[in-house]
Amino acid sequence: MAFDRIQRTTRRRASAGPTPPRRPLGGNYDRASGHRQGPRPTFLALKDHGKVFVADMPFLSDGQLANITKEAAEVLESLERRIVELEEIADQPIADRDTLIKACTKRDVTHRFLRAIEDEQQQRRENPAVLSAAGESLPRTFLEIARHRLPGATFDSLLQEALNACEQSKAQEEKSNPSPVKVIPFQSKSSSLPVVVSPDPDPADQAL
Repeated sequence: MAFDRIQRTTRRRASAGPTPPRRPLGGNYDRASGHRQGPRPTFLALKDHGKVFVADMPFLSDGQLANITKEAAEVLESLERRIVELEEIADQPIADRDTLIKACTKRDVTHRFLRAIEDEQQQRRENPAVLSAAGESLPRTFLEIARHRLPGATFDSLLQEALNACEQSKAQEEKSNPSPVKVIPFQSKSSSLPVVVSPDPDPADQAL
């Protein structure tokens, strides 16, 4: 009985008191695997385009990049105005200070996002493969741009589909328009004898 009482007392003491605080694990902690992950990919949440990741920029067209740049610039302008308004408040409450920190963080992300778009556009303008193809022909230029815009598997699949379509079209054309048969004239190996025509004899010669 004395041993049981000691156990119960020890159990009550171990469970008494608040739970000890846990150290923060950060935003890049994977709870499922229990390991820290790498840095999160940079993206910008836009109203018309949703989440746009920097890693997806090489696969976007020039028109899409222009629209995204315009919307991102509007977001940056709105953030700048909001930050100025918050910084003018002398005694900021805790909520406003947190809002200011979040706004500044998003402003920095937007700056990096716009710089990434400028870098992508600059690389496209100075791409030597595209410039070389542009001096050759329009189909070659289109093929080169598609090779850079589309993911590798998608480009290979579309190229193979185009090649198959060309082969089928060529086979149907040959079937509907068969090539004409060439007629080779037969030449005899035996050479013909020359024919000599002598003139008629003179009547005076015949009299003699």
